[in-house]
Amino acid sequence: MTTNAATFAIKSPAVSVHNLESLASEVRSEYFPDANGIPVVWGKNSGRKRRRSIRLGSYHRGTELIRIHPLLNSTSVPVYFIQSIIYHEFLHHVLGPAHDRRFHRHERRFRYHRESKEWLAHNLPMLLGLRTKPKHVDRRRLRTKVSPPPVQLSLF
Repeated sequence: MTTNAATFAIKSPAVSVHNLESLASEVRSEYFPDANGIPVVWGKNSGRKRRRSIRLGSYHRGTELIRIHPLLNSTSVPVYFIQSIIYHEFLHHVLGPAHDRRFHRHERRFRYHRESKEWLAHNLPMLLGLRTKPKHVDRRRLRTKVSPPPVQLSLF
């Protein structure tokens, strides 16, 4: 999938590409049937083009509100990735703020956990504004000959 920074442009809060209420409802019904009434909203636009880090989602225990970074409100961001962020924040509601072994064990139960991690690893530089398009892979370098490992003999 080829994407560029223009596709990650932050949309106006009035224009939503992804319906957070619907995505949260799916996550809630499948994984957290007892967690009713937790609103999921888009966060505020900071306006920065480049950043050193990005908080993709947050859960505030006092208000019981989940916020999703507005940069994810794009057609280039798959639905399963946004649902993985919602799932992660619901886990904070249920398990607390710590990212301990128990938290990570529950996090791996999300159906698209592996795909979400891979999508993030591939697209994080673009989300941070460090690259405008995917990193080019030089196919010629992949074909360079590698010397075989030395033969090793072993006796019983």
